Amino acid sequence: MKGRPRIPRSRLRPRFSPGVGKPRVLVVDDERGILDFFKKVLAKEGYRVSTARNGQTGLKKVRKSKPDIILLDLKMPSMDGVELLGRIQRIDKRIVVIMITAFGTMQTARQAMQLGAFDYITKPFDLEYVKALIRDGLKATLKV
Repeated sequence: MKGRPRIPRSRLRPRFSPGVGKPRVLVVDDERGILDFFKKVLAKEGYRVSTARNGQTGLKKVRKSKPDIILLDLKMPSMDGVELLGRIQRIDKRIVVIMITAFGTMQTARQAMQLGAFDYITKPFDLEYVKALIRDGLKATLKV
């Protein structure tokens, strides 16, 4: 490799490369049942899943592990999902964020999409649809 300029790894491949490790999913929600459910279901789908019960912990995990996909609850104590989404976008705009909430309004959905959310779903949700969104989000990161 002598004589060839060194190209940073980040420029050689997209955020997620099929076949190179499992995609990383972070689930941020203040409801333990939602966290446990997604951890179990998504691990069976072949994802590496981590969880956070609040926005501060979620932000630390984003900085440390740079997940490929984040499932993010809108309504949480101390730091809500919209604020966390804005912070995530400042760290890495390539991270795909899917907002999940029981309190769906069109205004909040538009705000989340304007801040860079990949999509927005409401509880109760269709699990197959969420799985499809995650796959679509990973495909979108390959185009970056």
